[in-house]
Order: sequence, then C-alpha cells, then structure tokens
Amino acid sequence: MRHDESMSGLDYRDFLTIGSFVVTCMLLGMGAGWWVDARLGTTPVLTLVGLTVGVVTGITGTWFRIRPLLTDGGPHNGARHGTPPGTNGTHRPPRGQDDRESPG
Repeated sequence: MRHDESMSGLDYRDFLTIGSFVVTCMLLGMGAGWWVDARLGTTPVLTLVGLTVGVVTGITGTWFRIRPLLTDGGPHNGARHGTPPGTNGTHRPPRGQDDRESPG
C-alpha cells in the first residue's frame, strides 16, 4: 500500500530529524560547557548550564516544528483551518451559481 501524499502529520523522517536535532543541541551545549569548564576550572557548573541550554534549544526547535501541525491540522502552506489542501482558502460558488446572477 502506497503512502498517501495528502496525509497530514509526521512520518518517520520527521521523527528522525527532530530526534537528531535534539541530540545535537544537547551534545553541542554540553560540549561547549565542558570546554569552557576545562578552561576556567569550574567543573561541572558550565557543563550543566550548557546541557540545560541544549535541552531548551532542542525543545524549542521541536515545538516550532510540530506547532504548524497542531494549529493548521497539517503542513499545508497558506491553507486556513478546515479548507481542503491545495485550495488556499479560496471559495468557488457551486456550478451554475454565480454572484452576478443572484436576485438583488
């Protein structure tokens, strides 16, 4: 069975990307803190501060990645809530009805 392209949500690649981002942020923050700790002799204070900054950065990045899926119902660019994908919120009158023909 083929993956439906119009299906909204996260797939395994998104989860791998988000997980990699969080781990990278944590390792970079902790590594930077450890490096500064080694230079200043303040072990483990700045290592823990760097780890905390990395965790907060990872959580913030994850939130920005999944927030559009929670608010719009999917990753459709420009679409308003409740509109089908690809319509961008435009309205077409039903066939045979036109605004110019309405009784006035």
